Amino acid sequence: MNLATDLERRAAEVPDRIGLHFEDGRAWSYAQIDAEASAYARALAAAGMQRGERVALYLANTPELAFAIYGAWKLGAVPVTISGLYNGAELSESIAKTAPVLLVTDEHDRDARDAALAASDLRLLTQAQLSAPGNARAHLAAAAANAEDEAVILFTGGTTGRPKAVSVTHGGVQESLARLARASKGRAGPYAAAPDGTPPNLVALPLFHSGGQHTLLFAFHVGRAAVLWERFRVSTLERLLEQHQFDSLFLLPTMLYDVVHADDSPDLASVRSVLVAGQALSIHLRRQFEERFGIPIVMNYGSTETGHIAGWTAQDMKAGLWKAGSAGRLYAGVELEVRDDDGAALQRGETGEIVVRSAMTKGYVDDAAASGELVRDGWVHSGDMGYVDDDGVLFLVGRKRDMIKCGGFQVWPEEIEEELRAHPLVRDVRVVGVEDERLGEIPQAIVVREHGVGERASDDEVAATLLAYVRQRLSHFKAPRSWAFIDELPRSEAGKVRRDALAAAGARAVEA
Repeated sequence: MNLATDLERRAAEVPDRIGLHFEDGRAWSYAQIDAEASAYARALAAAGMQRGERVALYLANTPELAFAIYGAWKLGAVPVTISGLYNGAELSESIAKTAPVLLVTDEHDRDARDAALAASDLRLLTQAQLSAPGNARAHLAAAAANAEDEAVILFTGGTTGRPKAVSVTHGGVQESLARLARASKGRAGPYAAAPDGTPPNLVALPLFHSGGQHTLLFAFHVGRAAVLWERFRVSTLERLLEQHQFDSLFLLPTMLYDVVHADDSPDLASVRSVLVAGQALSIHLRRQFEERFGIPIVMNYGSTETGHIAGWTAQDMKAGLWKAGSAGRLYAGVELEVRDDDGAALQRGETGEIVVRSAMTKGYVDDAAASGELVRDGWVHSGDMGYVDDDGVLFLVGRKRDMIKCGGFQVWPEEIEEELRAHPLVRDVRVVGVEDERLGEIPQAIVVREHGVGERASDDEVAATLLAYVRQRLSHFKAPRSWAFIDELPRSEAGKVRRDALAAAGARAVEA
């Protein structure tokens, strides 16, 4: 059940086939990737790492991070993948939450590394020591792993608070990969290596993020190569598209937004479809992209805690099964219920919290109370609100914790945001709940104004225009009663908007 198995299978099946590219032009065959991972595993063992122990990986998003992750798995150790963008305080906090026995770093931020080491009793192993030329690179078979064994510690996106450390299992990840592969290929695995010349898959998200790790694992699972970059830039995407001719892309909505609003559009002629996941996608943004590039967007719904749950495939689109505003069809094998506040299962079409039976996670290693709320009797409580229709199609309405209770009425921020994004004065927007003495909470719209549109209008005038616009389209109680304007929405390192940081982001409040 070890997650290194797919890599080892490709190294045995097509050892000389390129399996990994980096943005700087370097490339490794499957056999070379396996050799590097084997060398890293031996170096970790020489540093005293034992099976089942955790190793903190504080590395830039480069192939060396991939080698370190696979090296830890080969040894039977548990990588704790920490964002390479964290400062010293954030790195120290991550280490305190997860209790690793060893810290692996490169030279990208020595100040953060030194601060973290000063605050802990961790042993240090540098990336240079892991990859030293003298380390034996002969194949080292991956340690046996049970389905329920802890595979990796990942940090959630932290959109509404501090990131939580999620314990993810070997079996849960493999089950999630198998569901997605079966849906996209129309049959169960195992899968032979893709024919020589098949375009590689772009790993657009960083490897410290569950989306990045799953993209890399999925590529090897279905027999494709992968392309890594250090971070997303439209210009880098354009260059790599020209070089590799990707036939599909997996992007966050934030990345899609940047592509749509780029001054110079990248050439997407080779791309047949774009998979979007990680957060809700605005229908307005979807329409902008599809009209501009003529490429269909397929969806995937899931999370670090649940794995892949629902989505649309290219085959679904061709068959005319896609439904506007949906998250996708439930994947085969998914056990999902929609429950009310008392935990009772609701009927099809009724809105409640999405709850999934999943072996994906053991819970949060740093928060016992939150972990107990997350996983109950084998069911993972997603915190997402939605419903399933009679065709088994999932629709999302918002996050449970983001719901605004305004004068006794339920207000979902996403519904208001969707309407406001369609207005030409709005470049982007987030809606949050703010305290109100009379109504308990009221919706506040935090708006990024569109560049070059209505520049002479004051913020007060724009707020009045937008308020009138919303009131024409939504019930009166859903209209924002407070407005604020900001130059840029604060985002987490995974590209998600930090709702908890909006209040401190320098918004200019106005009344409409």
